[in-house]
Amino acid sequence: MRQIKQFGLIAALAVLLSGCSIFVKEEITYKLLQPIDAKVQPKVVWKANVGNGVRHYFSHLNPVVVGDTLVAADRDGIVMAIDRNTGKTQWRLDLRSEIGQQASTWWRKGEPFRIAGGLTAADGIVYLGTENGDLVALEAATGAIKWHQSIRAEVLSDPAVGGGMVYITGATGEVLALDQATGEPLWRNTTETPSLSLRGTASPTYAQGGVFVGTAGGKLIVLVAENGQPAWETRLAIPTGTTELHRLVDVDTQPIISGRVVYAVAYNGALVSIDAASGQIIWRRDYSSYQNLLHVSGRLFLTDVEDSVSALDAQGGIEIWSNNDYTGRHLTAPVRFKDYIVVGDRHGYLHFINILTGVTEGRLEVGDDVYTAPVVADDTLYVQLRDGTLLAVRM
Repeated sequence: MRQIKQFGLIAALAVLLSGCSIFVKEEITYKLLQPIDAKVQPKVVWKANVGNGVRHYFSHLNPVVVGDTLVAADRDGIVMAIDRNTGKTQWRLDLRSEIGQQASTWWRKGEPFRIAGGLTAADGIVYLGTENGDLVALEAATGAIKWHQSIRAEVLSDPAVGGGMVYITGATGEVLALDQATGEPLWRNTTETPSLSLRGTASPTYAQGGVFVGTAGGKLIVLVAENGQPAWETRLAIPTGTTELHRLVDVDTQPIISGRVVYAVAYNGALVSIDAASGQIIWRRDYSSYQNLLHVSGRLFLTDVEDSVSALDAQGGIEIWSNNDYTGRHLTAPVRFKDYIVVGDRHGYLHFINILTGVTEGRLEVGDDVYTAPVVADDTLYVQLRDGTLLAVRM
């Protein structure tokens, strides 16, 4: 299961069990890959490396495409721009030396910079956040630091940009807005956070003058982008069960806006379609997930907590197909690549699933853990591995 923000309970349980001389060995099980009738042959066209990757830490740190450039980072503080057609490095920046004493007071010289939120690009600027409470804006063309702000909030998810502001979600429930041009803090809204929640936060979505964001308490809320005041909130999940672990109901996925409809999903909750103006639920289906949704041509695609990949009709929520071949393999969120839904897994594979039938028709072994969803641009799929390797994949 995902890492959890509060480790005290887990440690107490471990002490309790060992004190009673009861030792429980967790058996890690996952489905072995079965032969497929391959219809496509994906291949790696170039390979590059960005620092030390994210190693064993929880992270969804992802590369981002800006024109003909791919910008990527590692957890330690290395940020690089790579020609996305050739894989050649355009510039390289070490934030530990560039920002130095301007960094958050939580950071100490010689330590990793702990980049965990982002990357997000808008108007030629790349935004990233750190576990130390830093938010940094970089010029995508040169790597020059446009501004840096210490916000005293752990950033684990992608910032959102819109309406002249940058919006981020802090690990303890804060939603913050900063001026896009200067990084000046403009407003902060704090949501209720339970004592135990999943390690991770929902990336906000800016649309229609509002900031849509999921909370650790199982809600989807909308804040007025101009001032951060609440507009409405809708509950996706209600805590149930006798233990704190069973009562986890985080909405850790980024809301999807399509016209006047918002789609969101909760852990131990539901996948819902919501009226964006009123917050009224249009339909609700029993799915549990902490991976981002994908909306393509009137269909929703999701990876659930059991590592099943499903397709649903977005208008009515009716399931079209579900692929259950990858239980326990820790799949990423789905992305669309040509006529396929692509997911990566912890064991170093990309799986190409037919978008219409749900049948796997392609597979590529890439080596290390594919810990975050690939990025698609034109005819290329870009994949960042846990060890910092960057791959460009084409069919």
